Formats: sequence, structure tokens, C-alpha cells
Amino acid sequence: IGDEGCKALAEGLKINRALTSINLSECDGIGDEGWKALAEGLKINKALTNIDLSRCAVVGDEGSKALAEGLKINQALTS
Repeated sequence: IGDEGCKALAEGLKINRALTSINLSECDGIGDEGWKALAEGLKINKALTNIDLSRCAVVGDEGSKALAEGLKINQALTS
């Protein structure tokens, strides 16, 4: 989905109240900017309980740190 797709998804997550699960497995082409945007969406989202990031391409240091912070702040995710 790339960085732009991740940014769009993150904007949707910020206002989402119904979606509880999302599958991003095997997503290639997401760079630091995309992961950082997704992390910002996760920090705000309260509805998502499951996100599948298995087999995603390795993210850079900045993207990894941002994603870890977003996951740490999100209280709704259970898996």
C-alpha cells in the first residue's frame, strides 16, 4: 500500500469507531513515513482490537520506533 496508502489509512483510523480488525500482512513498500503515520493513527484509535503485521517488509529505525510507540499507547489492541 506504500507510504501514501498508509497515511490515508492512518487518517481513517483516527476517526474510526467501527472497524475492529485490519490485515496488513505481507505489505511491501511501506517506508518510515508510512509507519510513522500509521503509528499516529493507532495512538488515537480506540476501536481496533486486532492488527496483523505479519510478514511485512522490514521497516527502518524511525518507522520501527514510531510503530512501537503507537502500539504502546494504544489500549484497545489485543492482538
